[in-house]
Amino acid sequence: MMNLGCWLKKKRLHKSARFFASALLLCVASTLFPPKLMAQNAPSAAQVSEPAAVVRALIEAMHANDSERIRSFFAANASQAYGGGPSKSGPAFFAWLNSDIIERKGVVDDPQFSANGSEVIVRGQFRNNRGYRSAANFRFLVENSRIVSWQMRY
Repeated sequence: MMNLGCWLKKKRLHKSARFFASALLLCVASTLFPPKLMAQNAPSAAQVSEPAAVVRALIEAMHANDSERIRSFFAANASQAYGGGPSKSGPAFFAWLNSDIIERKGVVDDPQFSANGSEVIVRGQFRNNRGYRSAANFRFLVENSRIVSWQMRY
């Protein structure tokens, strides 16, 4: 089967015409398969079990700003802490998750994952829609396929 690029070359279209045809195809594909629809096919917490896979799926859900999927990765008694400071857990954790991650569209760019048992470290660049940017150094603990702890390390 011939791909679009080979077909366009075979038809001897000018380079700019090939570029235009490729761009047009991309626009049509993004209309037919919008990112939100594609995100619906992404795994939820019920579909992943390895700690690194759970955290990787969370980071993907954050990029899609899929609030339901984001929440689904956390245990009901999950906790969050900045450095060695006091932690928030349960309803206080979910209030923080809504205000600081979901509503502000927090994401980790260029995430690097390392795992050791139930501990998963994510490094990269954190940013949100309010212009905040910071080096990400997050430590997640995963138990029974749910994140039970999210620590921002400095």
